[in-house]
Formats: sequence, structure tokens, C-alpha cells
Amino acid sequence: MEQHFSVRNATRAAMAWSASPVGLLARVEVLVTVSCALLTALVFLGSGRRTSRSAAFRFVVWLALMMSYPAVSYTIGLMQSGSFHNDLVVVWACFLLGCSDGIATCSVDGSDNQARAMLNQATQVLYVFLLLVSYIASLHLHLKILLLLLWLLNVTKLGMRLATLASAGRERVLTADNWLISKYMGHEYVRSVHDFDPETMEGYKYVVTGQKNAQDGGGEYKLDVADNDLVTVDRVWRCKGGLLSGSGRLRDLCLSFALFKLLRRRLNKSPLHEPDDVRTLVFVRRGLAGGDLCDDPERMFRVIEVELGFLYDFHYARYPSPKQTLIPETATFLAAVALSLCTLFSSPLLHYHHRYPGGIVTTGLDIWLARLVVVLFVILELFQYLSLVLSDWHKVKVLCRYVRRPSWHGHRVLEMLLWLMCRATLTTGYWSNSVGQYSLLHACLEDERSCLLRCVPPLHKWRWVKARVVEARRVTRRSLPATVKRAIHGLLRSDWLTYIMYGDRTLQRNNLLHDFDWSTSRYRYGYVGSILIWHIATTICDAADVGTTTAAAGREVATTLSNYCAYLLFRAPELVTDAIYEERLLMDALHRRIQRFLNLNNGCRSKDDMFRRLPTFEPSEEDAFHEEAILADGIRLGSLIPAKMPDEALRWDVLAEMWVELLLTVTPSDNVSDHIKKLATGGELITHLWALLMHGGIIDKPTKPSYGPGT
Repeated sequence: MEQHFSVRNATRAAMAWSASPVGLLARVEVLVTVSCALLTALVFLGSGRRTSRSAAFRFVVWLALMMSYPAVSYTIGLMQSGSFHNDLVVVWACFLLGCSDGIATCSVDGSDNQARAMLNQATQVLYVFLLLVSYIASLHLHLKILLLLLWLLNVTKLGMRLATLASAGRERVLTADNWLISKYMGHEYVRSVHDFDPETMEGYKYVVTGQKNAQDGGGEYKLDVADNDLVTVDRVWRCKGGLLSGSGRLRDLCLSFALFKLLRRRLNKSPLHEPDDVRTLVFVRRGLAGGDLCDDPERMFRVIEVELGFLYDFHYARYPSPKQTLIPETATFLAAVALSLCTLFSSPLLHYHHRYPGGIVTTGLDIWLARLVVVLFVILELFQYLSLVLSDWHKVKVLCRYVRRPSWHGHRVLEMLLWLMCRATLTTGYWSNSVGQYSLLHACLEDERSCLLRCVPPLHKWRWVKARVVEARRVTRRSLPATVKRAIHGLLRSDWLTYIMYGDRTLQRNNLLHDFDWSTSRYRYGYVGSILIWHIATTICDAADVGTTTAAAGREVATTLSNYCAYLLFRAPELVTDAIYEERLLMDALHRRIQRFLNLNNGCRSKDDMFRRLPTFEPSEEDAFHEEAILADGIRLGSLIPAKMPDEALRWDVLAEMWVELLLTVTPSDNVSDHIKKLATGGELITHLWALLMHGGIIDKPTKPSYGPGT
């Protein structure tokens, strides 16, 4: 009983203290610290969400975004309503308001609601103003002037954001700029070029910057080729300045931006002229994929990575377009740093304890928290300003200015400074450089070691929940192997690129079309069913050749892409097919059928047991369900492949080429929004190939061929 009373008394004492002026001030200090931590995590970790493979990391960034605005608003509101008086709360509020100005977005939906974010920030500006008014009489004159100037600076930055949103918003870009680019690419001057070379980019007049100057004021579209402001890719390649002539990466940066502008037309279904232009396919084969076939596949992937980096920034970041100048941002940055340093070393903060020995509510940590918030504000301002200066957008603007001004050419000091700026970066990469892996047969093998699935009755009864849990445990990610890049690079360079057809091209090239044509384009259940049966067959072949190293490269390519295509069907079917609902039903039915077969006669206990039982599978009836027919055909194909190709090295080389063709065949898609959404969570290999094929003029999936009776 005494212990019960002591706990009650301690609780009452704690509640009374928290309601006291000192307790309220302590709560505000905790909230200020938490808000600073959220804003710091968001600014420094926000750009890393597209390169991280960790779902936990992306969740932390998303949580920081969701909590930052409410935390700052609630903290400022509590400062206003608190029954205490401490002049430093105004310092916390003003600098905390400045820290919250650098918030970006984590999703397409969030980026489309920038007006709501700015409304939240405007509300915070109003709250801080009311707080300033309530403390205006007690603030030191020096501190009063500095904080008022800082508040006005925050108002100015908010106004700049509003002006940027009104003048250079995505909707305007997707209408006006995309219209200009589409009209430009369809212009006779651009389309009538017959003397072109993709290795030197001669004849490729893709616009980098300056497309506004290609339109007159009367509604007519006229190309002013003599306009010095119009910078095209071939003009960048012709530039004789040492900055560009000696650096292929900087020229490729301009190329990536020009390709981004072409890709951006798909966001609002602007007219595309690439399928009718013979230069586009040659550009991919001999331009992007040109060079040594075995040693240099990296440039092609690097150009597309940077291009998708621009697409990511266009939706998720706050970088200005290359048409804008950084003079306003530079002026506000210098003003913010100057006001911060003046505040940090002002007399009221340096001699705080001497000026206020009593008469105010204090915890002893308030002055240190004020200094921490000011220093944090300076660090975040510096980081965000450098993010603008060192962004690819600003680099493109500087490089185009270098192209337009021959007087800069040969100026060694200037070229060295520009080179250092263009080489410096704050980002670690453009995407996660990884591919998801999912093996259907291994996922269907019941995990006997899972106590959760065996012991919890509801999960034991709900088979679909059990299946999802088992499958989720089998999904992994691995770094994109260099062998896969070389295999894709090799096919893109070949003369067969325009003839890829759900694997028929590979089979025909290896004289196997007659034996396996039933499993590819003519498969009765479509290309999703074809991918599934080749995935099952590849998994069976991989299990049969376990322990051998004769065809390590081909085997790595085949198994990686096989598991990646299965991963896409399981986790991202919208990137592969338009019939998403039917595909999900098929995957669920196939999973249940395989698991039911493996669980017959006391179930499979190991992988070896599973692969020994698979050849005994037979459909339940002649007119089998789709999933039963796919499983039976996959097992049949897994036995035919070694029989028709007994040489292990040849077998895995053919399978590797087959999977590259299958992936490239299903890559073209009109589902632009889902590709963009994937960029925020690390990106997908199929998105890079989707952009690459679009620049080669391949927009739609190939139609099924109609073979004659004798084929």
C-alpha cells in the first residue's frame, strides 16, 4: 500500500512539474531538439533514398518528411501558448523556421501538392511573426533587429518558391516545353539530316538548352538555327574548348539532359518522332552502346542513369531549371549566413547568463540549444546551397554557357574552376544499382523451420497469408552484375535489336526455333506465361548443374535475369504487363498449385527432394487450368533444354541471351507513372532499359508473329 501511494505521489509530482513554467519550457526544448533531428535527417538523408536498398532507411526518410512539418508547427504553437517567458524561444522559432525551408518530397503525389507544403510554411511564418510581436518589448535591440531581418528573409524565400512554382512548375513544363521539343523534333530541318555519325553525334540535333528561342511570337513554329542560345548535342560535341573536348563525361552530361527532355514528352503523351527516324536505332547501337563490346558497357548505363537522375529531380527535388540563375539563391544564402553569424556572436547570446541572472524561466540548457539551432541552420543552408551549385542542372547550365561563349575557351584558370565544379558532387549515386531476385519454386517450398507459420492457427488456416509470408522471405536484392550489363550491351549493339520477339530471335540464331517455338511468342498463355515457364525451366537447369563452373558468366546472367523477371511479376507487374489483376491471379494460383504438389505425401523436406519430385508432376486433367499447364510446360522445358543442348557452356550462353531478349521484349510500356514512382525507392533495371529503348525508337511491345504451317 505504501509503495502504491509513493508511485501515485511521484506521478502527481511529475504531472505538476510538467505543467509548471519550467516543465513547459523543458517540453519545448525537447520538441525543438526532435524537430532539429527530423529536419537534419530529411536534408542529409533525403537524397540517399534513391540509392538505398534498405526499406527501413526509406521508411525513416518518409517518417521524417511526414513528421517534420507537424513537429515544427506544434513546437512554435507551444512556444506561443506557454506560461513562461524566455527570450531565446524567439531565436529557436526563427531559425527552426529557416531550417524547415529545405523539405523535398518522397512521392509523386507529394510533389504534386507543393502548394499545400507552402501553405504549411506560410502558416509557420505567421506563427513566428505573432511570437515575435509578443516578445518585441523584452528583446534586446540587437537581437530584435537580427530576428526581424531573419523573419523577412524567410518571407522572401517563401515568395521565391511561390514565384518558381508559378513560372516554372511541372505542369507548364509538361505543356509548353514538351510542345516545343515535340515540334522541334518533328521539324523538317531536324528530320532531313542524312549525314549523321552517332559516335561523333554529328547530325543529332537534340536540344540541350535554348528551345524557347525556337518559337516566334505569331504562333508559328520556326527554327532559328543561327540563334546562339540554342545549344544542341552536336554543337556540344563540336565545341573546341578544353573543358569539353577533353572530358567525355561532361559531354555525356549534356547528352543525358537532352535525352531527359525527349523522355519527358512521355509524361503528357506528347508526339514522339523517334519510331520514324532511322537515326535513333543507330544512335543506340553505335552511339550509346558503341565502343569495345567486351570492355566498355558502362557508358551506356551511365548516360541513362544520369538521364533518369534528371527525371527524379524533376519530380522529387527542388532544383531550379537551367534557364534560371542562382543569383537570388546566392544572395539569400549569404544573407542567411551573415544573419546567423551575427546572431551567434551577438552580445545577448555571448553574455546571456550575465544579462539575465534572474527574472526569466530557464533550464540552464536554453542558451546551448539556441547556439545549436543557429549552427544547424548554417550547416543546412550551406548543404542546400551546395546541392544547388553542384547539381547536374546547374552543371548543364554552366556547360551550355561555356559552349555559347568562345571567349571562355583556352582560359586555363576558368576552365580548371569549371572542371572542379563539374566533377564535385554531394550525391553518392543515381540509383541502387541492384536487381530484385525471386525464385518461384524456392518460394513455394514450404519452410518447415518457420515456427510462426506452424504455430499460429489463423496463419495456418489462411493459406494466402501463409503464401505471402513465405514468398516475402524469398525476395532479395543483389548488386547488378557486370556480366548482366555486358550481355545487355552486346544485344543492343547487334543487328538483331529490331527483331527481338519474346525469345524467337535467340532460338532462331541458335537453330532451336523449331524445337522451342511453342514456349515463346506462340505460347498459348501469352508472354507472362512464357516468362514463367522459362523461369521454371531455368531454375531446374540451375539445380541440375549445381557445383559446376564451366559457364559461370552465362549462368550468372541467366539466373539473375530469370529471378529478376519473376521478381517483376511478383512485386512490380505494372512494369511488365497491363493486365495486372489477371497476372496477380495467375501468380497466386500457380503458387498454390506448386505448393500443393510439393506438400503431397508428407511434403518436401529439402531442395533436392523438390527437384526429384517435379518431373512426376502431371496436370489434373487434359484441359488443365492455366497454372497447371504452365507448371507442366516449365518442367517439360527444363528437361528438353539439356537434351537439346548437352554442352553446358553453350546451354547457359543460350539461356543468358534468351533472358536478355525476354527482358528487352517486355520492357516497352506506356505506364510512365509507375516507372517514375520506382525512382523514389531505388529504381529498377527495367526502367533504365525502358528509357534506352525509347531513344532507339522502340516504344511498343512487339506483336506476335504468325508462322506458316511449315515453321
